[in-house]
Amino acid sequence: MNHQAKKRYGQNFLRDKNLLMKIVRESNISDKHVIEVGPGQGALTTFLASSAKDVIAYEIDESLKPILDEFEDKFDNLTVLYQDFLKADLSIYKMDLHVVANVPYYITTPILFKLLETKNIKTASLTIQKEVCDRLLATPKSKQYNALSIILQYHAEAHKMMDVKRQMFYPIPNVDSAVIRIVKRQTPLIEIEREQLFLSLVKEAFRQKRKTLVNNWYEAFNKPKIELEAFLTNHGFNPNVRAEALTKEDFILLTKEWEND
Repeated sequence: MNHQAKKRYGQNFLRDKNLLMKIVRESNISDKHVIEVGPGQGALTTFLASSAKDVIAYEIDESLKPILDEFEDKFDNLTVLYQDFLKADLSIYKMDLHVVANVPYYITTPILFKLLETKNIKTASLTIQKEVCDRLLATPKSKQYNALSIILQYHAEAHKMMDVKRQMFYPIPNVDSAVIRIVKRQTPLIEIEREQLFLSLVKEAFRQKRKTLVNNWYEAFNKPKIELEAFLTNHGFNPNVRAEALTKEDFILLTKEWEND
């Protein structure tokens, strides 16, 4: 069947078998429960089903059913569900899950947050836009560093598995990609009851990157600037510091002290 890639679903299909085999091999999913987001025409699905204990694939485009039916017939351990992954209730699965996916660029961030917030997802190998990968792995004082960099690195250990040139996709997208490997932390870096405060402080700190930390927090939390400046000074920070200069450890420290000052 000749399937026409749909722009509205961000469909760009990876077809290089050597690359797909490498992604599966380095994802360490042998005999594990795997979720694939957007199996498309089944190129990656074949290698996942050949290695994993079982594969649950979420596909939003029902016009791909005739193609994917053939893979379900071939692999007893493959189930394809025709629904929006972002709306899927993953709490129904009572086992550890490992995600491998070629993620549509336009929903990278919501998919990432869903993975981080779903307790039984333990690892993920995601093919995403290279620029986004660089941003997620960015370090303090770099141009790409932002709130999402800290949030990912708070929840997980992450590294780039490989770069993927745009020519390896069909149709060819306008940008290059990369595969990021995410391994969720099993022990939280901060007490669970303070986690939401930590996330709020990080997000609001980067609300407007050109503004100082004090100005962003003042607008978000309505605390007097003089108090915020004293808070930072008391914990060893320049009162004019910007969020991009702080590490995740700095934000953890400030979160722990926030309610004490």
